[in-house]
Amino acid sequence: MEDMHKSSLIMILLAVVFVMAIGYAAFSTTLNINGTAQITSSWDVHIEDIAVNNEILDGKNISASVGQNNLSATFQAELVSPGSGVTYDVTIKNGGTLDAKLESITFVDSDNEAIVASYSGISQNDVIEAGRTQTFTITVKFNESYTYTPEVTTGSVTMNLTYVQA
Repeated sequence: MEDMHKSSLIMILLAVVFVMAIGYAAFSTTLNINGTAQITSSWDVHIEDIAVNNEILDGKNISASVGQNNLSATFQAELVSPGSGVTYDVTIKNGGTLDAKLESITFVDSDNEAIVASYSGISQNDVIEAGRTQTFTITVKFNESYTYTPEVTTGSVTMNLTYVQA
């Protein structure tokens, strides 16, 4: 009987070793996954149009031009008296395939401190979806806090927009 127990025990141990060998072989095989992916996207955020919206009091537009990077613009105006100004509608187009978020909008000060600029209709973190446009207003005006008329009544203001992927 003792021999039978020994034989049974040996058979059980051999079965356990066999199962462990099969398990090890199953988990130690190399899994190869092959495939390709192609990502196509384009980035094309730019100023599409600048239009004079309004000339206030004796304010006159001299020019409005888009910069070389297509995300800056320079506005030149003749502003003779306090309260005079020019408003411009600026249209930004996202002609790419990625959504764009406005990271910053900055102005380079006028070359004439009597002239100031402001904007409305756009905010930091605004998102322009791919294929869409956004229009906002830039106002270049005579600084109303000035109590005298400067010798030079013209000035230019440059706006810079920075967009990042949304």
